[in-house]
Amino acid sequence: MSMFKLGEYDVAVARDIADRLKDAGLKVDVRTFTDSQIELFHHLHGRMSEIKGEITEKEFSRYMRYLAVLRKVLAEGAIAENYSEKLELELDPLVKEKRKIFGEMIEGTYSDEERAAKSSEHPDLMSDLLDVSNATSFADMVLEINDIQIGEILGGRLDDPIVRVFADDEDDESSLARTTTVFTVDPMAEVFVDEFTAVFSEDIDEAFEEEYHEEYARLFFLGKLISELAEPSSGKVDMEAFAERCEFQMENKGNLLEIDGRRAAEELARSLEKNGIIKVKGESVKWRR
Repeated sequence: MSMFKLGEYDVAVARDIADRLKDAGLKVDVRTFTDSQIELFHHLHGRMSEIKGEITEKEFSRYMRYLAVLRKVLAEGAIAENYSEKLELELDPLVKEKRKIFGEMIEGTYSDEERAAKSSEHPDLMSDLLDVSNATSFADMVLEINDIQIGEILGGRLDDPIVRVFADDEDDESSLARTTTVFTVDPMAEVFVDEFTAVFSEDIDEAFEEEYHEEYARLFFLGKLISELAEPSSGKVDMEAFAERCEFQMENKGNLLEIDGRRAAEELARSLEKNGIIKVKGESVKWRR
């Protein structure tokens, strides 16, 4: 029997949603599947001296700054245990403070006044943190491609290292153009809800409504639709008339809610019949009293 598809989620999230809906009295089914994704990235691959003529001067200056910081940190004796911290602090001495402020902004720790003050104090907070992230990724890539281990004697291996930088697909004609294809396979799950049990959506706890607002809204509206269809109708109606009952409006202080389930009328009828609300015979629908 068909069920209402609530959505597709990471397996852990799907199980969390299912458990909390079951606690509210809804009948839920979780069906796992394997999902995949293909991503294609364009980049330029070559020596720094070769890359220079393929990108803008501003981009090249940025990569040279990243490389200079990497050289300095390694020259000052960084080891594997402190390399990342030293690199980040060399890039931006205030990175830890900025990261803390950003986290507190996301969590809503600050009042509007405090948030404005922090934003004024660090006007480029987001771009600064992004720059540090880009620089560390670039540095790690340089070490990997050039087979450099942290702590070993470098000699001149970072004078003109091999690098890989992201590029637009229009750069494909360059002799340095390369692509990276990433194929990812992930475990996923679909969450299905028995349509009739959506009438219990009003019993779902407030924490669920806040965390899964869209899912709650879908179930709440579906519950309203099922409740409307469960109201007895005198005599028999044909499936076309039943389908018309699947579309209606509700008003609250001038706010309108339009619900349209006409195209799913047969599936909704089967759900109601299974739960003893109606009897379907051919194209005829009759409410049980």
